[in-house]
Amino acid sequence: MTNNMNVAEYLVKKLEDEGVKYVFGLPGEQVLHIYEALRKSKIKHILVKHEQAAVHAADAYARITGEYGVCIATAGPGAMNMVMGVSTAYKDNVPLLVITGDVKKNEKGSDCFQDIDINGVFKPITLKSFYSNSPEKLMTNIEEVFNNKKCGINGPFHINIAKDIQNKTLDVDHRVIIKKKINTPLQLSIQDTIKCIDESERPLIIAGSGIIYADAMNEFYEFVEKTQIPVTTTFHARGIINEKEDINLGMTGIRATKQAKYATEHADLIIALGTRLCDRTTAHINCDNVIQVNTNQEHQKVEQFYHNDVKKFLQLLNDKEIKQTNPKWYKRILSQGDYPKNKLTKTELLNQEEVVRTILSKQDENITFIYDAGQTPTYFTVDSKPQRHSQLLFSGGYGPMGYSIPASIGASFARENDVIIACPGDGSAQMTIEELAVINTYKLPIIIVIIDNQLLGIIKQWQDMAEYPNYQVKLENPDFVQLAHAYNIKADEVTTIQQLSDKLDEAIKNKRPYLIHLNVADQHIPLPNKD
Repeated sequence: MTNNMNVAEYLVKKLEDEGVKYVFGLPGEQVLHIYEALRKSKIKHILVKHEQAAVHAADAYARITGEYGVCIATAGPGAMNMVMGVSTAYKDNVPLLVITGDVKKNEKGSDCFQDIDINGVFKPITLKSFYSNSPEKLMTNIEEVFNNKKCGINGPFHINIAKDIQNKTLDVDHRVIIKKKINTPLQLSIQDTIKCIDESERPLIIAGSGIIYADAMNEFYEFVEKTQIPVTTTFHARGIINEKEDINLGMTGIRATKQAKYATEHADLIIALGTRLCDRTTAHINCDNVIQVNTNQEHQKVEQFYHNDVKKFLQLLNDKEIKQTNPKWYKRILSQGDYPKNKLTKTELLNQEEVVRTILSKQDENITFIYDAGQTPTYFTVDSKPQRHSQLLFSGGYGPMGYSIPASIGASFARENDVIIACPGDGSAQMTIEELAVINTYKLPIIIVIIDNQLLGIIKQWQDMAEYPNYQVKLENPDFVQLAHAYNIKADEVTTIQQLSDKLDEAIKNKRPYLIHLNVADQHIPLPNKD
């Protein structure tokens, strides 16, 4: 494999061998050798218009497939433009491989053109940031990245490669030694977990997206079927079991369903699988009997923490006899019912929640929804019941504006048979609207619905709640329909709910790029239920 190969060719061949199909990026001076290797490879390069978009696209691809989303940029400004997207993936433990070029090795630290401490910037927002300043280091670094994924360690990894190293010939005799990172689950840990389940009367599972990234969904389904333990999920694991099935109580945490909130508050055992148990997830946990299985030890939150691959942990559990949960606990949870839906108020312009409900009414197994930071995520969260994992994508723990449009690109390549519906607000849309060019170039079946209240709505709401005068939250927006036309994308202005429904049906049927713009009323989102 390595005979007569240079570093760039080796890197790209390694990506091919590991099953990478797409790389999202933007070329530049310090990655020319890598792009030449990509040109000759089977990997499809998706040319974005801004490096932040490359990362968001790779992020969505990874959230759906569970595999590495791969993105690339040049040194200096190219690398720095990726920081927002990498931070987003880091907060949600999304498996990314971020590749940057750098200045020549002997120019590093000389303050030459585009020289900056790239690794210093990426270190706190990745699981590891490598500086590959020799062929041997690159070989070791890329091997470690993929070995981490195979061990169940998920999150962004960064490889920064000096420009002059990229075209150096490999040392074919270099031996790569990789140390094992995650221990095999101990039988004692399995026995203790079974003992806790056997002694429990009110067990509950909190399922996280780590189950998806560990390719452990089949093992998870088997465990749930075997034990009949009710399931609630973190936001990013929503739909891991169809939320229309009774065993899935829906999302836990501050935006929990009524049944999930009740179960979390009254459980005497919680089994947290593939989740970091962030503050928004643990909002209603009252018991101390919590078992957490996760590969990211930095996020250990409980005493009973097993630093194991959740797939292997579940495999060992499924091999054992385990008590089935008493159906009385399950019936008790279901008897709580659901929170009543918010009563729609009549507004002069379109009601935001009614708009979201109309969009969600188009849900089927071949539609993926992506939304942005701001007010609309609340309505998408409380009014949806996803039927499969990653059917609703959101930027989550970091919450940057501008996620949905580039993320829809990555989602479209991950789910080639799906129609993707991206729903940014007017503020978010203008963060990354240049990526309409990419959607047009590849003729992706993406419907963009811009929900426009001519405000930074969530900030206005916080100002209102703090009794501050409104300041710097009003927006003077462009003509979004004409803007879409400038990118050769069909677009329409919508003024009624029926028109929105009809236009969505037409766009879903046509499977072509399409933009819908609608003006909505300024209204406060409902705060989390406290009952």
